[in-house]
Amino acid sequence: MGKKILLIHHSGLVGGAGISLYNMWVTLEKQYQVVAYIADDPPALMDFLNKRGLYPCTFSFRLGKLTYYSGGNSLLKPRFWYHALHSLFQIAYWKKVIAKEQPDFIIVNSKVLCWMGRIFQKANIKSMCFVRETIPGSSKRPMNRLMSKMLDDFTLVAFLSDFDRAQTELQKAEMVVSPDYLEPANYIDKLGREAACQKLNINPASFNILFAGGIDELKGVDIAVQAINCLKNEDTTLVVAGKDTGEVSYVGLKSLFSVLKRRKTILFSKRIKETIEKTGLRDKIIFIGIQTDMSTALSACDVLIFPMKKPHQARPAFEIGVQKKPVIITDFPNIHEFVKTGWNGLTFQPGNPESLAEAILKLKNNPELLKEMGTNNYEYTMKYHTEEFAMSRLIEKINEVMK
Repeated sequence: MGKKILLIHHSGLVGGAGISLYNMWVTLEKQYQVVAYIADDPPALMDFLNKRGLYPCTFSFRLGKLTYYSGGNSLLKPRFWYHALHSLFQIAYWKKVIAKEQPDFIIVNSKVLCWMGRIFQKANIKSMCFVRETIPGSSKRPMNRLMSKMLDDFTLVAFLSDFDRAQTELQKAEMVVSPDYLEPANYIDKLGREAACQKLNINPASFNILFAGGIDELKGVDIAVQAINCLKNEDTTLVVAGKDTGEVSYVGLKSLFSVLKRRKTILFSKRIKETIEKTGLRDKIIFIGIQTDMSTALSACDVLIFPMKKPHQARPAFEIGVQKKPVIITDFPNIHEFVKTGWNGLTFQPGNPESLAEAILKLKNNPELLKEMGTNNYEYTMKYHTEEFAMSRLIEKINEVMK
């Protein structure tokens, strides 16, 4: 079977990181024996992988994580310490896994697991951390410097962008930039715009704007709603795909504890729905929930918006590129490698719904510009976010350090 790689993933959710785990696993399996460990709860990622013929090992505890990243938890939040302190009690477990699996190389699929590098170093096993997060604030902050020291315990550190690589300032570990990639076949237009609109009960005559972040404060659903309010007199529809993080279900004490723990998210979700009612936007905003096949939502819409409140990875920006459509995204430095304003999309001022509304109107009123930017986004996506481009760099570097 050749050399063996152990993959460790931090969550049982699918999300962008879960899809990237799947992509990396499939690619690595062409050359190596691969075994992966993921959380068994929630079971969404396990089900996703099983349906595609991949069968990970699972652990039944909440994996220790350092959730200090842009959009994550500050050191003042109890949630940071709740996640971080778990790691102290899990070192012995991972030593046993290493002894059992005897891997030649170990990959952790997120910077939140950078604390594990010392375990692998002491076991004299080469390892890689795939950094999928942007640092919060200056690289000189004490916590950012501490996490950079932890990353230096790995043999190799991979980043999604040159921006993130430069910000991390490593001293010892080798580095590689490998952007996220997609399988274009999963995102192509299978139905056509009108049929996709009918399937999702969306008006095909409207200028349809896709927001793929669910009811999530970090991803800026409130900014999106306010922007649509600015465009109340325009023939526009906001299509919200994704999970409502404030959904409540009361089934026993466990769910009651979950509700108490998530009270801020629940209140935020409630405020969004109240705002929609008060501003008379009920007919201009359609919630389509979690989509197992995003191609239909992409087909039904004319443009995608990503009004993130803090620097964040923006996978939907190139997913919609497959269908030759542009993106409108918050103007943070970390996205300048991926979205060149005026070429494959537009940027707008952070936290400014009026600026977002202006960008939407610019594309709505200029079909030629919309088409041109969409074509450019397609060309960019097919050049830089394919398996061939992204994984060739990564595999080459992994092969090099495993010699």
